[in-house]
Amino acid sequence: MFKYLLIILLSLSSQLVFATAQQPDTIVIDGNELPLNTNPLDDYIESKGWQPPEEASIWSSNWRGYIAKWEVIAGKLTLIEASILLKGHPIDEPKRKTIISDLFPKNHSLVAEWYSGALIVPDGEMTNYVHMGYGSEYSNYQILRVNKGIVIEHLSFTSKQFEAYQNRKFQSFKESEKFKKEFNELVTGKDKWSEEDAIHFLKSFYSEYYLSL
Repeated sequence: MFKYLLIILLSLSSQLVFATAQQPDTIVIDGNELPLNTNPLDDYIESKGWQPPEEASIWSSNWRGYIAKWEVIAGKLTLIEASILLKGHPIDEPKRKTIISDLFPKNHSLVAEWYSGALIVPDGEMTNYVHMGYGSEYSNYQILRVNKGIVIEHLSFTSKQFEAYQNRKFQSFKESEKFKKEFNELVTGKDKWSEEDAIHFLKSFYSEYYLSL
């Protein structure tokens, strides 16, 4: 559902402007809490059919309706907390409510066994603010490749190294049938995206997929 909502929102602008920079989840790595520009909980939430309750406040910088905190513990991606922001509280005194028991009513293991992909972790100073999704750029990045909740590779890059790494991975992805199918749907579909916009969108949207390959 999130995928198609995002496509609809982005198709409203030829410049692919997603209304607001999004508030990221956080992840603790070696004792350091960092922003996480990937949302590993989304697939699980969608599979459970969970929707933000009426008491949840949905705001422009958090369209998904929740914030999660993660930690890498003994090489496993572990969910520490997930919560919603409650309506009726001032911005300077926000109140949050956990949704862990709603999502995991049977004491399900909080190791993210449902998730496989690449976690993109900004690690350094922001060098370029972009008022769109997770578009802002940073001086350094960490990439964690995850397979069914297990961290199988942990990489560190400068911004230039990350850009080169991402470009190499994306070029390989462009040769896949998955890319060709999605690209064709965008450029020949109802909205008839330009090739440039379609490539820009797919490079951003599928980053956690092709960076994990």
